[in-house]
Amino acid sequence: MAESVEEQETRAVLQISGFVNGYGPTIGLQQFDYILGVDGTPFLGTAKQFNALFAYEDEEDAAAHVDETWILTVKRDQTAFNISVTQSLGAKFDEVDADAHPLSENDLAVLRAATRSGLIEYMVFHDMQKNAELVDRSKSLLAMVCPPFWFLNRRMPEAALASILAFFVALTVHWILGVVFYLMLCIYSGREQGNMLIAFMSFRKFIYLQTIVAENELSAQRTVLSLDSDMFFKVPVAGLEQPRRRKKKRPSIGV
Repeated sequence: MAESVEEQETRAVLQISGFVNGYGPTIGLQQFDYILGVDGTPFLGTAKQFNALFAYEDEEDAAAHVDETWILTVKRDQTAFNISVTQSLGAKFDEVDADAHPLSENDLAVLRAATRSGLIEYMVFHDMQKNAELVDRSKSLLAMVCPPFWFLNRRMPEAALASILAFFVALTVHWILGVVFYLMLCIYSGREQGNMLIAFMSFRKFIYLQTIVAENELSAQRTVLSLDSDMFFKVPVAGLEQPRRRKKKRPSIGV
């Protein structure tokens, strides 16, 4: 990185005022979000200093860090959450007085969580009724070994059924064709599991909202509900507390 976070002198909190490209909105950042920290370290500085964290001195240095990921701690309204970034946000910032926005205990807890190992990146989706679901973006060995079981594990029963039927059809034609089909399915599922999950959510007419980095699915679901209390998980993780939805009454038709 071009400049260390500890070398900052300006005590300002950055608030997103707009975007100059689509990367920030693609990962779910919004106007008026606050930047609290980078990789678990509180950030207090100028927009120039922040952008310098993602800049490299030359092309060789940039090539050496092409797969580098930073964990950004962001605050929206009263909720702090972590998100992973791989490049400059392409955002415009307002520099807000840090003394007017002190870090709360919850903010500090989220910052500390950004330094822990084994963090998982989740993509948040929801339908028109705001039924929410999370997609785990981490690679799974199960997808490379037994795709149908991986489909079921990721709540894609249609894909599991289609893959099993296709395998048995190929097997009835010739056992070699069945083996080739299964091997190709394993290779494709292993390589494209992230894209397959996204495509399946699109097939179900779910809308992509943003990404969240968390220690586990329970923490991620709690963060989603904190960001939007209207969201509802039909398949909640054990320990998640959310208000039950009332069933809408059908209007009575007069005779």
